[in-house]
Amino acid sequence: MRGGKMLLAASAMVNVMTFAGAAWAQDSTASANVGPQDASVNADIVVTAQRRSELARDVPLSLTALSGDALRSAGVTDTYSLQNLTPGLKMDRVGNFTLPAIRGITTTITGPAADANVAIYLDGVYQPATVANTFDLPDVERVEVLKGPQGTLFGRNATGGAIQVFTKEPSYELTGAGTVSYGNYDDFIAKGFISAPLVADKLAVSLSGFYHSNDSYYHDIRPDGPGLSGAKAWLVRGKLRMDLTERLKVILSGSYSDRRESVAIYGSPLNGNTVAKLLDPNAIIPTRPLDVALNDDSRPQHVKAYELSGKIQWEGDGGTLTSITAYNKFKLRNVLDADYAYTPNGVGVNYHVNSYDRYFSQELNYASDLDGPFNFVLGFYYTDGEGAWYPLGVQTPSYGVSIYGRQEVKSYAGFGELYYNITDKLSVIGGLRYSWEKRSQSGDQFLGSVSAPVPAHLTFIDSKKWDSFTPRASIRYAITPRSNVYFTYSQGFKSGVYNTSNVAQADLANPEKVKAFEVGYKGRLSSALTIDAAAFYYKYDDLQANIFTSVNGVPLSFVRNAANARIYGAEVDAQYVFSPAFDLRAALSYLDPKYQDFTNASVNVPNALNAGNDTIAYDASGQQMIRAPSFTASVTANGHADVAGGKLDLMASLYYTTKVYFTFDHRIQQPGYATVDARAAWTPANSGLTVSVYGKNLTDKVTLGGTFVTEVADGVSYTQPRTYGVQLDYRF
Repeated sequence: MRGGKMLLAASAMVNVMTFAGAAWAQDSTASANVGPQDASVNADIVVTAQRRSELARDVPLSLTALSGDALRSAGVTDTYSLQNLTPGLKMDRVGNFTLPAIRGITTTITGPAADANVAIYLDGVYQPATVANTFDLPDVERVEVLKGPQGTLFGRNATGGAIQVFTKEPSYELTGAGTVSYGNYDDFIAKGFISAPLVADKLAVSLSGFYHSNDSYYHDIRPDGPGLSGAKAWLVRGKLRMDLTERLKVILSGSYSDRRESVAIYGSPLNGNTVAKLLDPNAIIPTRPLDVALNDDSRPQHVKAYELSGKIQWEGDGGTLTSITAYNKFKLRNVLDADYAYTPNGVGVNYHVNSYDRYFSQELNYASDLDGPFNFVLGFYYTDGEGAWYPLGVQTPSYGVSIYGRQEVKSYAGFGELYYNITDKLSVIGGLRYSWEKRSQSGDQFLGSVSAPVPAHLTFIDSKKWDSFTPRASIRYAITPRSNVYFTYSQGFKSGVYNTSNVAQADLANPEKVKAFEVGYKGRLSSALTIDAAAFYYKYDDLQANIFTSVNGVPLSFVRNAANARIYGAEVDAQYVFSPAFDLRAALSYLDPKYQDFTNASVNVPNALNAGNDTIAYDASGQQMIRAPSFTASVTANGHADVAGGKLDLMASLYYTTKVYFTFDHRIQQPGYATVDARAAWTPANSGLTVSVYGKNLTDKVTLGGTFVTEVADGVSYTQPRTYGVQLDYRF
């Protein structure tokens, strides 16, 4: 099998090189070299954090801007890996649900129509489904991580911040890139991008694709077990660019992705705490990280994502009018062994998961480009969608239920920001957004079966409306042409949400809000030294929380507005270029996040037999917030040298974090740890070919990556162990 994949990798690279031969002959200087300026963070990157193109250093808010070259140099292939390059960002996974956290603001609520607190955008289109927020980046142009509430320009569900991912647009020159890699755990990746003109300066097309497969890094400890299914993921994206006039441009885009992974990624019971001890005296219960024992791994977790979008952009004399229309749909299917153990008698607790999310959205915005001191952005946003369990089946030894729960969402917003340069050094920003949202819940449940027929109509349960004004005000002073200080006040709004798994009653959490104050510095202290620094304070009200408890022996979840909190901290992101041959980047984040009023926290504690949990009330007031380490740091060194008729690029990075709490009572926590990544790449002179070797998590530190704690078990998942491999890249 390994030999076949190596042959496939070699064949793919030959095909890419053959196809690109003509372009290579025309321009033999194109290469994959990543110099210190190419891989820099922020620096002089142009961003659209304020819905207008401007240098990152001129934007009065904390952000990390990463070019495609910087991501490739660091070996970042998906959104999950962004945390290693972004101070203040933490990405957790529960199965395939991705829960981003920025500066301590995160969510414990997952499921259909349950949005994250950090909004993720792909080419300007909001990605609402947490089940599909870990996506691959085969054709990425740049990534912008915006920190702090983005309530004015990005609106709902951006209380923690926003992550913007931009992929390459079709161009009027034949360009492309291809990558194949192979590593331990039979890890194989093939991805590529090509863009070509169809009609000179009028019509161009691009196509990108991604394929990834590997063996599971979990160990099956069942006797004579068949082993665990691995992972397979693929994606294809096509774009059509039409320049209808010199001012009017249209880009149509469509994508489809398919990801299948063993349900072993949900992990195992921490310290063997599971009700399986009571269900079967011969139960095989994992007790070590990465060990799993499942009753059924024949039905892997399967996620599909579809997206169609159209972007129309008209450039007038005084500004740019942009329309973005999109439709996306996400589907999830799996069978989760919720007791995390193998019971030879076949008795256990299982979740049979079938869910979907689908959304239509329309945004219209106008960004002025006036010659005077005054500019502005005005916009309108609309979305209409729904998410549903169809069904969520819960099977216990004594009870079974099929839950059909649907949540419909409709939202409108109008927003605007004004920019005024008081002098050539002093400027101010004022903005406001009005948001209106309605959510409706309907559903039914059927006892005794996990595969009941789909009902013709679901029973209406409840609906509710909310609205909110979220302002932003900033002042920026240019110390020098390349250095700025700023102060920003902003607010964020996360919409209310129903619990689609509870259809017996209206189970609702109302909106949560954040008020944020930030002061910062951005700029170059010299031609070699770049520093971004910020200090901030947040007032966080009506946090939404997910709790688990048992109803008639069935573990079910409930949503609540649980607490108020305050957060303060500081961040520094610096880069020093010692010479064209060597540069160093360091990023530090300090955080002090505390629940202030959380007297009704719901936690699960092991029962006397360590065979499952009891749900109890807990006063978490004064406790450090979950998924919010007090201190994180990363250091990345890049070296470059001419070697053997080519260029050698070396990269080594260290990531460190203090302990992370996963439960409100701090019972489940991950102690502090450090990981090291490294890469060496060689590019022959006058060639677009690059050969690399890489290693990730070279310290082989396996850590908690997410938790699913219920009355049934302390379910925990783990991060990947040490991985390494070889990679070939070709660009033309």
